[in-house]
Amino acid sequence: LFRSEKLIYLWSQLKSDQVYKTNLFSLDLFSIAKIFKDRSSLSFNALLDTTPLKKLLEEHIDFKQIAQNIKDKKYESVIITANNYHHQAAVSFIDKQSGIKKSAWHDSRRVPEYTTLDVEHVMASAAIPVLFPPININGDDYGDGCVRNNTPCSPSLRMGAEKLFVVGVRTQNFFDEPATPASANDHRKTSLVNIFNTLLNAVLLDSVEQDVHRIQRINELVRKANLHEVETTEPNAKNKTKLLKEIPALCISPSVNIGEIARAHAHHLPRLLRTTLNAFGSLDDANEIISYLLFDADFCKKLISHGYDDAFSSKKEICDFFEI
Repeated sequence: LFRSEKLIYLWSQLKSDQVYKTNLFSLDLFSIAKIFKDRSSLSFNALLDTTPLKKLLEEHIDFKQIAQNIKDKKYESVIITANNYHHQAAVSFIDKQSGIKKSAWHDSRRVPEYTTLDVEHVMASAAIPVLFPPININGDDYGDGCVRNNTPCSPSLRMGAEKLFVVGVRTQNFFDEPATPASANDHRKTSLVNIFNTLLNAVLLDSVEQDVHRIQRINELVRKANLHEVETTEPNAKNKTKLLKEIPALCISPSVNIGEIARAHAHHLPRLLRTTLNAFGSLDDANEIISYLLFDADFCKKLISHGYDDAFSSKKEICDFFEI
């Protein structure tokens, strides 16, 4: 409980300058300092400098304690996934108990790497493409783990997970058709911000919910197949077919659109970013981008409050899932 309260306090006091630099010269694209360097340095790979984030993580994540908890068998493994830009593959960095067998999967574009986790792995997994800089690990650059990660639940299953409890970040409410169809005169030209907003939404938000739904559908097929096998097999048959195994999966998603909440708090975004976004479109079209970049106490408190309410709304499902 103490750890939870500490985490809530941290997020409730969070500021943007604890995650990325917010002054003019820290905006990589427009850094005047690059003009005076050699030509190769003129290329950039991110808009923001996340040096403060590394300091924040080092202050609040005890990686030695995580390793000790694994050694003490409090949990079997911890997995952090990041995208390798050089090999264009999703790499799952895995810290596990010494007695747990290494799962040597080598799917197309997905590989495991067994290691001791540190701040660089967290930074890499959180490095949003274009916005946050790639993180170098053992000579390769890594970015956000959602990129090229169509089956984010796969590493946990391959490491032996028998249940999946997933906390999503996207509301499952369906798209509402406008009450009055738009006419040709109502057409509004799509801005660059709107396009980038849509791309981020697709790349970073869609995978985990789809993966859980896929697992749930497979579970339905498994149940039907097992029922058919039981009904068609003779009770005294010597060679009974082994029944297939289900993987119970529960996904708890926000009841509200986080992007819309972020848009309502857009005035808390650092002025530098508001000005930059406005240069390429309207802030009204940048709700997803804002939700990724808005590290603001009021915004975070709002999310915590909604998360608390959503957890209580799903209390029965959660208790049934964990059999408590």
